[in-house]
Amino acid sequence: MPSKKLFTLDEANSLVPKLLGWVPEIQKLFTSMTQDFPDIRNAREKSKWSGGSAEGVGYLNAVMKYNYLIRQVESIGCEIKGIREGLVDFPSIREDREVYLCWRMPEKEIRFWHDLHTGFSGRQPI
Repeated sequence: MPSKKLFTLDEANSLVPKLLGWVPEIQKLFTSMTQDFPDIRNAREKSKWSGGSAEGVGYLNAVMKYNYLIRQVESIGCEIKGIREGLVDFPSIREDREVYLCWRMPEKEIRFWHDLHTGFSGRQPI
């Protein structure tokens, strides 16, 4: 099993420009997949095992791009915590314990951290 990437504040902040590009696109695709393809939703509801849709190709393209972008974010060691909210955490060490550096769209830099178990509501300034 590969070891978990732990980020320094500088390393995490160096990735914020990429996140500022990826996260809005992920959010847009997520919204599109849940709202723009009513035929897909109807086909899914009408048939457990089969069914077709004229919108299927567009939906499949959105899903594939969405999955690709999610993998991009995760491949650099980040953890997506909320797509709608644009929340991304970076595992880090603070005072000899593992914490998350916490970034939220559209912040230009990481200015908060939280314990592993507290989540966004436990954010504290760095």
